[in-house]
Amino acid sequence: MAFRHPDDLPLADPALLSVDAVIAIDGPAGSGKSSTARALAERFGLLYIDSGAMYRALTEAALRLGIDPADEAALAALLRPAQLELRPTRGETAVFWDGLDVSSAIRTPAVETAVSRVSSHAEVRRLMVERQQALGRRGGVIMEGRDIGSVVFPLATAKIHLTASVEARAGRRHRQFAERGVTVDRQAIEHEIAERDRQDSEREVSPLGISPDAIVIDSSALSFAQQNEICARACLVNPALEATVDRDPVAARAGLDFRYRLAYGTMGALGRFYGLRECGNAGLAAPAGCILAVNHISLWDPPLVGGTLRRRPMHALAKAELFRPAWLAGRFFRWLDAIPIRRKGYDRAAFGQASTALAGGANLLIFPEGTRQAIGHPGLVRSGLGILVQETRAPVVPVFVRGSYGRHPGGSLDSPLEVWYGPLLRWHGLDDLLANHDRRAVSERIGTLCRAAWCELQARSHAQNPETEFEKRLGDKQLRKFAARQAQVFGR
Repeated sequence: MAFRHPDDLPLADPALLSVDAVIAIDGPAGSGKSSTARALAERFGLLYIDSGAMYRALTEAALRLGIDPADEAALAALLRPAQLELRPTRGETAVFWDGLDVSSAIRTPAVETAVSRVSSHAEVRRLMVERQQALGRRGGVIMEGRDIGSVVFPLATAKIHLTASVEARAGRRHRQFAERGVTVDRQAIEHEIAERDRQDSEREVSPLGISPDAIVIDSSALSFAQQNEICARACLVNPALEATVDRDPVAARAGLDFRYRLAYGTMGALGRFYGLRECGNAGLAAPAGCILAVNHISLWDPPLVGGTLRRRPMHALAKAELFRPAWLAGRFFRWLDAIPIRRKGYDRAAFGQASTALAGGANLLIFPEGTRQAIGHPGLVRSGLGILVQETRAPVVPVFVRGSYGRHPGGSLDSPLEVWYGPLLRWHGLDDLLANHDRRAVSERIGTLCRAAWCELQARSHAQNPETEFEKRLGDKQLRKFAARQAQVFGR
């Protein structure tokens, strides 16, 4: 549900927010994202990145040079070589385009009217997202926009979707123009905001929407101080929840059934033999009743991921073909409480067993792409993950596997063997999504977020160990081959 007053959220210790935290604020035009982001940046000592100003700077440059906001190719060509710089100031962020201070020029009605068209182009957004992600990976940042939590920073420490009624937003924007000495008709502002909401919601590329793990705040009836307070509290919700997670792997192992201790120990030895590197798995702290959503590139993925597990029973959804009576692997999977699933259509029995396991405190391992994908190219997430999340509200840990094709004793230089764990995705915004969208659309948004999380984990992996020529060649070769397999398995 949307929160409408600071007292709706608990007050937590600000020290819980780490110095490398990343905060993402999304929402429609005029909802107060920029003002609140600046206030929170000062409050928590974070660097404020004004994503809207970045798009406005491109829009202003295009209008100044006579470039049509509908001309995607010309806009992308303008952006690629440009030096776009944001500098913190006491007021609004200072914006420089190729050394020219455009801070005032980007706030005019002409730019406001055209920026939505400029930002709707796929190539423009791709180039801008690359710049934003490069700024954000340093940590200790706060950014606002319209798809920051779902696209730019899918693994953000805190995500806020800040909204307000059209009337409230128009009133705020009217006051902003008046403070700058600009006279604008308020009804015209309301019309422009409503039209911009429509354009942003209906565009094909990164449409305006709620990230399913965002905390939704409706500030229509709040003062600026109240809005900042409730958003500050929202920033601390996930860190406070993380502080309650048990991180003692020794105690967790002691309570494990013999089967799991044997299986985890065996697979862990296999991972060490091949030089497996774990990242982000400190304390092995996957809480009870959560889903581990793993990308899938090879048949070695399950045992290699299993080599990083040491706590709690872990059920797994595995394709039904592996459970043939004569197969030794099938018997092993059944011994470890694996659940066979048909990959075509919705397997009600399999998902029912998975939901029961999650409700009982077990964790669930799932490869939600449904079949293997080309390395370096995480695939589309099928609807099963979204269905499970909606039915169980189980939090999800995105897990990224790299290098299982390049196994070599002690490790491979051609394909580093790594398993990356992302932070827990908690579904704060799920009820708000379900109130306005059908279950299929919500499943798609959950899947899109999971895939974006894998892509971010892959980018972090490549930042530490750059993609090798072996991986590039194999990935390109597999793209064609695996597309044909996907069509065979799923019928399209």
